[in-house]
Amino acid sequence: EVIVCTNSFISIPNSVVYAGGKVVFAGIRKETLSMDPNSLKRNISENTCGVIVTHIAGFPNPDLREIMGICEKHGLFLIEDATHAVGATIGGQKVGTFGDAAVFAFTPTKVLTTGEGGMLITNDTELAEEAKRIRYYGAGLGKTEFVKLGRHMMLPEISAILGIYQLKRIEEFITKRNKIADLYNDAFDKLKSVKIVKCLSGNRSSYYKYPLILSEVIDKAKFTQLLEKEFGVETGNVFYPPCHLQPAYKNLYITRNAKDLIISEKVLSNTITLPLHCAMSGEDTRYVVDSVRSVCARF
Repeated sequence: EVIVCTNSFISIPNSVVYAGGKVVFAGIRKETLSMDPNSLKRNISENTCGVIVTHIAGFPNPDLREIMGICEKHGLFLIEDATHAVGATIGGQKVGTFGDAAVFAFTPTKVLTTGEGGMLITNDTELAEEAKRIRYYGAGLGKTEFVKLGRHMMLPEISAILGIYQLKRIEEFITKRNKIADLYNDAFDKLKSVKIVKCLSGNRSSYYKYPLILSEVIDKAKFTQLLEKEFGVETGNVFYPPCHLQPAYKNLYITRNAKDLIISEKVLSNTITLPLHCAMSGEDTRYVVDSVRSVCARF
């Protein structure tokens, strides 16, 4: 069994199933939208072998060190899903360097993009060599002897070139995203009808997305429709429905505390994401702020 946060992209639990494991879904803390370490503890059994923790929307999981301690206590591996969080840090240390391994994604909307593709990082030499074999049809040395089954999962060279040049600008990208997020935070932190997700002091979010949790008095569907129809402001979701509600997982997952998942459903069903990308100007950001305030006033 591998414990995964239900607020993750579907590829995360899929990887467990493809490897022959059983998925166990943990819930989230409503303030952080990230894996709740108490839910993690409630889902550990004698069959648990590892944990995949997601750094959602670019926010480092604020409970990561506690989760690391839980994994160490129970002898579990820890993989970081840093697909949203390239460049994010915890106390100055880069997200993705805390666990046994980490995965990053470089799809078109990400903070750093290569068009498609991603990256696996690890300090485990044996794991690194195994990944290198699997990524090219199970090839051994020289790519002429094939020692096991594998697939073609190598990043094309043109994509790699794009990634190298994107990497040179990653600090610029993250700084710009944080400036936009700061404007949003200042505007929405004291607005009673919404809640922001805060990054812990000493940590840095890469702000892949900007989540906004709507109060229960707001009809999410009506709210988003008004924003787009009247102001042209499009919104998105972090991940909704969460993984445990996806049809593919109806009979595939385990949970040992259904209440945890009900909390996740409730919070995520009322969470939206606002526009946030490096091409946005201060004027664009203020327009989004004014639009959200205008729509909030109607509820």
